[in-house]
Amino acid sequence: MLLLVAVIIAFLPDARSHALNAAGAFNGTPISGVQTFVDKLRGNLVWLGGTAMGLVIAVVGIMFMAGHSRAHDLAIRTIAGLAILASISGIVA
Repeated sequence: MLLLVAVIIAFLPDARSHALNAAGAFNGTPISGVQTFVDKLRGNLVWLGGTAMGLVIAVVGIMFMAGHSRAHDLAIRTIAGLAILASISGIVA
């Protein structure tokens, strides 16, 4: 079955893109309402991510001050998460 699907995809690679072209998906101009929604959603997600990371940094700092044994582990995970969030636009592109 997997081989059959691979053969079909090999012979019809542009079938989906032709359908999208026929629907007018790649004309180069975004739909204004959808673009506005995506921009607002992106702004809200950036704000939410920044707030969450600020809270995590504050909690990890309190854990360091209290001498918690897993504070170093959480600090490393926080730094890795910040690195992923900072590079997410490059990953998606």
